Amino acid sequence: MKLKVEHITMFEYDAPIYETSTEVRLFPTDNHGSPQRCLSFTLLIDPGANIFHYTDYYGNVVHHFNLLQIHKKVGITATSIVETGPGEVVADPDEEIMLYEFLGESKYVHFDPAVRQFANQFAEHEAVYNKAEAICRRINQAFVYEPGVTDVYSTSAVVMALGRGVCQDFAHVMIAVCRSLGLPTRYISGYLYGGPQTEEHDRASHAWCEVYCGPEKGWIAFDPTHDTLLVDGRYIRIGSGRDYADVSPVRGTFKGNAKENLKVTVRVTAVNND
Repeated sequence: MKLKVEHITMFEYDAPIYETSTEVRLFPTDNHGSPQRCLSFTLLIDPGANIFHYTDYYGNVVHHFNLLQIHKKVGITATSIVETGPGEVVADPDEEIMLYEFLGESKYVHFDPAVRQFANQFAEHEAVYNKAEAICRRINQAFVYEPGVTDVYSTSAVVMALGRGVCQDFAHVMIAVCRSLGLPTRYISGYLYGGPQTEEHDRASHAWCEVYCGPEKGWIAFDPTHDTLLVDGRYIRIGSGRDYADVSPVRGTFKGNAKENLKVTVRVTAVNND
């Protein structure tokens, strides 16, 4: 499937600011065994700025820029065209050491007693894939999707206590459960195409996770938010890391005595293959 993503981030300030330093992680992954291909990518900054980029520790492309002149708004528009694929990423034997990065606790992923108790019910599953699928299904059935009850700073422990949240929260819970059972699991940021009926509506970024299922199967992507469970060609993979903190789409700092207002709009549409 060929999809186009327009991701617009607008920062507005109620007073002039005089310096902005920003990182952007919005380039669709097309390396490290990913089956998808990024066919084009543009990044526009308003006011205009010189844009630089590097590849971070987890293989994500990071664009960054500074604005030194006085301004009251910053607009960031990322436009991508991506050819998607199945939710399977080939394992790279040279990166086996990286598996340890995805086994422990992290900023948003905690092995609290509720997570360990939840994980105990999956101890009888021996095959990694079967265990991961069962965990994904159980989270999808047991947790309630409800925007507004959590925020981007909510940890897996908070979500376990609430029993509800959004895609980021469910991904963190699944990561916590899987890692507590010794399964290397990483957080994935991206988008989900909802079909032709959604193309005229603004959407949000999406999140899911990938579980390492051994050298033969590699990384398998699971989405505990949706009852289809497995990731397919409707998903666009942007980046991966231990949790949301490693792949937040846009983050930065500014200097000035002002309050910041953030607005994000995302639109995903199908591209005619003719």
